[in-house]
Amino acid sequence: MNASALQRLLEQVACGEIDAATAHERVLEALRARPFEDLGFARVDHHRSVRQGLPEVVLGLGKTPTQIAAIADAIDSRG
Repeated sequence: MNASALQRLLEQVACGEIDAATAHERVLEALRARPFEDLGFARVDHHRSVRQGLPEVVLGLGKTPTQIAAIADAIDSRG
């Protein structure tokens, strides 16, 4: 869950589209998800946008194009 998804969830609760218990479960599910994904050659921080306000970035120095693509895929897979 990123910052915009959390904002949307809160708006849905405020508008009565979903109840607080459902929102609570969604937030817990997002928090329980692994915040880091170890690809062996890189460690992707999936919770960076929540903690820092900015999404994860790829440091390509010393990495192959295939490795960079794998990092981008890992980031994209979590939104």
